[in-house]
Amino acid sequence: MSMSNPKSAGPRLEIIGDAAGCLAIPLAGTALFQWDYDTHDEQLLNLYVRGKQRQWDADSRLDWSHQPDPADPLGMPDHFLWIAGSALWERLPDREKVRVRRHTAGWMYSQFLHAEQFALLGVGKIAQTVPDMDAKLYAATQLMDEARHAEAFNRYISTKIGVRYPISASLGSLFDQIMRESRWDFACIAGHIVIENMGLAAFGQQRDQLRDPFARAFATYVAQDEARHVAFGRIMLRRYYPELSEAELAEREEFALEACWALRDRFVGEEMWEALDYGTEECLAIARRSPAQREFRRRLFMRVVPALRDIGLFGPRMQDGLAKMGVLGFTRIDDEETRRRDELVAEELTRQELAERKENIDATVSLGAGDPGAPPAGREHLLARGNDHPGPPMGQPS
Repeated sequence: MSMSNPKSAGPRLEIIGDAAGCLAIPLAGTALFQWDYDTHDEQLLNLYVRGKQRQWDADSRLDWSHQPDPADPLGMPDHFLWIAGSALWERLPDREKVRVRRHTAGWMYSQFLHAEQFALLGVGKIAQTVPDMDAKLYAATQLMDEARHAEAFNRYISTKIGVRYPISASLGSLFDQIMRESRWDFACIAGHIVIENMGLAAFGQQRDQLRDPFARAFATYVAQDEARHVAFGRIMLRRYYPELSEAELAEREEFALEACWALRDRFVGEEMWEALDYGTEECLAIARRSPAQREFRRRLFMRVVPALRDIGLFGPRMQDGLAKMGVLGFTRIDDEETRRRDELVAEELTRQELAERKENIDATVSLGAGDPGAPPAGREHLLARGNDHPGPPMGQPS
């Protein structure tokens, strides 16, 4: 899948595994047309308006001229690396530690890329099958979000990291199940309650802890979008589930619980450890008990558990499963403040970048006025940052 593919002096792309062709999954469901255009749901309509207003262009918002450290393209602290601190890690020569950093970044961003494509297809299915017109309108804004994310992750992998992996088995199985499911709310559970919260957990951690400024900015903007997506799922499902029977709710609890187990225990980079060939079983054992995995799980379930409670999937079976995972305590967390912070951080970063852009423009104009024949100072920075007009920024290959 080649989306945005600008000419770049970035790394040569190493593709792990079989990335050719496409996966064909039969779609299930019934497309619903809604003829009532005049009855509106204020919550969904407000979310739709925010979705329209907060669109951003990856070409102009991000500084694609930035060249990260090729040995550490995300600027990851050691505690991001699942085997760091282990006896295996200490035995590795420096060149192999660099390889682990690149492959960790490539595996992680590849899973995000595949998840964004799944979300693109899944939200399209929701738009077809959900009955409410305002929900269909909002879903259209999320479709654009997912397309932008897929474009940007693909470009990031191709031009900054240089390693791309196939989809992990745990995500692939979940996606296959959802696309074959005819009921729209199952896609909403998987996408908006589980996967989008996984993204929020990961991007929030990256925003706070990565050292590379480009990677931090990218994570911040994506997290702002994901917060809207999670809000949509919570609104839709907490209204719908009171209408269902106990048996129907139990079926959905079982599905959500299985998705949680998959992310807790099976999202540990098996494909990466096989490719690196340091001893797959040893690496997996270290990864599962690593501080990085514990932190990821903490951030994930402090978002997922309150969401499950909020939408009404919180019966005895769900509570028992969460207790076995050791995450039932997150029930007491009010995650509204966390989700609000995701949006505020992105808005502040946008204001800072716009102010910086204006300052550089003013400085360039001032210098140009002093000596009309001189090239404007700081031009390289201006061109690299881009502009607010449609299309790629000046000086950036299209």
